[in-house]
Amino acid sequence: MKKPHTHHPGREKFEPVLLAAVLFVAALAVGVGLACPSLLPISLLALLGSTVMFYWALRWDVTLWAWLWVLSYGLLDWPGWKLELAGFFNMTVPRFIFLGAILGYCLYFLLHRRVIRFDKPILWAMLALLVYVGINVHITGWVSSVKGVETAPYFRYIGSLVLPFAMFFLLYNVGSSEKQIGRALILLTIYGWYAIYIGYMQWVALRYTVAARALIWPGYINDPEYGMMFDRARGAFTIASPQAVFLTMLFFVDLFLIRKLRGMYRAALVLQAILIPAAIFFTGIRSAFVAFIACAFVWVLLANRHRLAWAKAAMLVLVLTVATSAMWDRLATTDRATGGVAARGPIVARQVLLARTWEIFKEAPIAGVGFGHFVDKVYAMERDPASLTGMYTDVLVEHNLLLNMLAETGAIGLLLTVLVLVLLFRQSLQLYRKLPPGASGILCREFVVLFWVVMANYLTDAMFRDPLWDVFSTGLFWCFSAYMVFCNRLLEPQSLDMPIAEPAWTR
Repeated sequence: MKKPHTHHPGREKFEPVLLAAVLFVAALAVGVGLACPSLLPISLLALLGSTVMFYWALRWDVTLWAWLWVLSYGLLDWPGWKLELAGFFNMTVPRFIFLGAILGYCLYFLLHRRVIRFDKPILWAMLALLVYVGINVHITGWVSSVKGVETAPYFRYIGSLVLPFAMFFLLYNVGSSEKQIGRALILLTIYGWYAIYIGYMQWVALRYTVAARALIWPGYINDPEYGMMFDRARGAFTIASPQAVFLTMLFFVDLFLIRKLRGMYRAALVLQAILIPAAIFFTGIRSAFVAFIACAFVWVLLANRHRLAWAKAAMLVLVLTVATSAMWDRLATTDRATGGVAARGPIVARQVLLARTWEIFKEAPIAGVGFGHFVDKVYAMERDPASLTGMYTDVLVEHNLLLNMLAETGAIGLLLTVLVLVLLFRQSLQLYRKLPPGASGILCREFVVLFWVVMANYLTDAMFRDPLWDVFSTGLFWCFSAYMVFCNRLLEPQSLDMPIAEPAWTR
């Protein structure tokens, strides 16, 4: 039987727009090539990229732009590919991808005439936090005076606040289907194979043979001068924490998709989930061990709708207890490769940071000492040689998100940060209650539980370091959060007289 033709209102008016835009860019590229023949290859490449951009904005799932940007920090953040701009921070491949994503979203809004929404309390709270911190850092200075952390104010503000929040806002506005969730999660698992492979190869190179580094790409990862933590399986990053955060999240994404998918890729995800715990251990990040256990309890207790959830939680405690007892001799050492539980240096360092934060808060309780100026203040403080902070003279950056906001932005910044997180969690609760217990699609209560796992993972990591130095982990968290918030919007009652735009993925 012949399938009836489905008429999509508005499609005809988009075709001339797309054609006119492509012709304009083609004419511009040819004009540039004729005026300056040396630029012809670049202009043709720009023509190809522009055509893809237009077509993507019109036909494909534009939410994937956000994930291409985030994952580029774990694959394309090549240190040799930088464009230095006077009076501005260096442009890297991920930053160019971010600009491309912004252009793609702008084209999407123009071509589809979508209404830009700013209708959630969390959006206003995020804007208030951005404005306040921006004013704070503008007053106290965009550059630190301490060598080694000069970029702390502007890098952390732009890279880990402005960019992730902007991507959150755009994803919230372009999200239109639960299918977009599945595509994003599959993309994460595809990158996960690369992250796991690199982690295992680094562990083999550290423990057995250096020859394994010949199998690692890109090659700069093998350079000991690239970043820190060369003695750990840090993946493609300068430190091991982003690798640990991603792998912990990936494990539970796998568990979620294993419930939803069928076929060969489901079997591949089972294998991927089996490989992940060891890869997390190879990172040597103790906070990742804590996060993994915390997330496991959240998943076991809340993602199982039957009465055996508590029995599974008890079994999990038993397994962890037995495994820890059996491996205690290896774990209770100062060697990070075997666990490093007995390494007291990081513990003492955090005690010092806590004492310094309290001293700073007492001096500037309302507005702090300035965003990104924690180290500046520590250097300027008087020290008592008999005190804990006086005995340890090495200055460290803050290793806790909330303590950092308290010291650098005062009680105002801390309250705004907590408010954003509380409103985000409130959105997830609203979505959880709207979804029927028996929903079996991608958009179901287990998806909300997966978000709670991701949130627990991010916040646990944030209690042991300042994630505002890590654009990858912060962007990963806020992009995932946007999916949960826009799904909550999609399930809200709609006015009968309100025109409902056709989802982009159906065209």
